[in-house]
Amino acid sequence: MTGAADTKLQQRKRSDFLFLEELGEGSFSTVHLATEKSSSRKFAVKVCYKQQIIREKRVQQIFREKEILLMLSTKENAHPFIVQLLCTFQDHDSLYFVLTLATRKDLLKKIREHKKNPLTVAQCRFVTAELLSAMSHMHSFHVVHRDIKPENILIKEDGHIMLSDFGCAKRLDAPAATLAQPTPPPPPTKPEGDKDEEDTESGAEDDAVANGSSGPKQRKSSFVGTSHYVSPEVLNGKEVQQACDYWAFAVVLFEMLTNGRRPFSDISEYLIYKRILKLLYSFNDDFAPGSEDAKQLISSILLLEPEKRLGSVERGGALPVKQHKFFADVDWSNLPKQPSPFFYQRNTFFTNSLSSCNQRVQTTTPCYSTLSKARKNRADPRIPTT
Repeated sequence: MTGAADTKLQQRKRSDFLFLEELGEGSFSTVHLATEKSSSRKFAVKVCYKQQIIREKRVQQIFREKEILLMLSTKENAHPFIVQLLCTFQDHDSLYFVLTLATRKDLLKKIREHKKNPLTVAQCRFVTAELLSAMSHMHSFHVVHRDIKPENILIKEDGHIMLSDFGCAKRLDAPAATLAQPTPPPPPTKPEGDKDEEDTESGAEDDAVANGSSGPKQRKSSFVGTSHYVSPEVLNGKEVQQACDYWAFAVVLFEMLTNGRRPFSDISEYLIYKRILKLLYSFNDDFAPGSEDAKQLISSILLLEPEKRLGSVERGGALPVKQHKFFADVDWSNLPKQPSPFFYQRNTFFTNSLSSCNQRVQTTTPCYSTLSKARKNRADPRIPTT
């Protein structure tokens, strides 16, 4: 499946775009709604500040995110449910990622909007089927996302989803290879006045990428992932593979079906981790009617041993998940053409955004010599260190 068109343009620069409102903010970047002046097409542009990148030691992370997005944004590799990197460029102070724009907010906001009218099982099936399709495609390139959560599942103009924020993603060396956590957290100890943390190693900058939403900065976790969605093996500092994405997938499905209740929630991050490590969750009466198949699917994924989870390499990957009875009525070969169960009037604020997003800017590889030099010489004049 492809999600990119053949339209090609020359290298872009900041002056080619009119930067409009801010969509989101993170520790070293800001996401803006931007219009290309020559065509009036709208994009989400992530602006990464070089000084902050160096200060927070995120140089390798930026390289990794760009590499993965470029790989998943070629004509051959693009997927309709994964955000596309359309163009990159830089100036003296900043790096720019031009991304496809989704106009209907993110899944978390969608869940909250439905507090008085909860999502139906059909709507939950639609979203998770498209998420599973995106995950399966991503995993086929040996990429593990490591931060799947409702904030990173964006809703496009047509009601279909788009998986975003690859700031925590890494590529495995082989299909069944494992990936060690770079900075595992210490064993849970109950700290004085501990507060619940919601953010990731990569910051909140991509939570709002291309979705027209914004939110406050949040505390950073000491490891890759977000507390409510992190898998036991990550907490234990063990090797990580695609099974950690399926764990988060099951948590997202649980949250959708319960109108916002997460399976592992408590008053502090410490207690959340304890619940995860002890697998303390329950199916209460707040599940949407007709959720029995979904509950069985969730139970087959939320297992402490990653190799036993449905979706793991050892269990056959995505295929057994797609064949689960919860997805029995899904036409996997025709997902992008299926009508969305979310009905909208046209978003007049993002006029012509759908046609704009379906056109492609040439993927260009900017000169990242500045960042390369920064790793060797922090005094590089093009990347201020003060």
